[in-house]
Amino acid sequence: MWLAAGRLETAAKALDLTDLYLGTYGQRYPEGLLLLLRARLAPEADVRAALERARTLSLEREAHLFVQRADHLLGRRQ
Repeated sequence: MWLAAGRLETAAKALDLTDLYLGTYGQRYPEGLLLLLRARLAPEADVRAALERARTLSLEREAHLFVQRADHLLGRRQ
């Protein structure tokens, strides 16, 4: 929501909190989604690398929905 509202600093802080929860609860499935969201905060020159990292991690975790989202954002055809 913070990203959609253009509140990038607040969005970054919220995403930083997710690292704590990932470590605390061990729920790694959504990590690819979090990386996709972080890519939206990355400097333009770093976005492609961030999306590739999200795709790779999602593929390793068999989180195919996030792989598809990364492919879409990278301009890859399904």
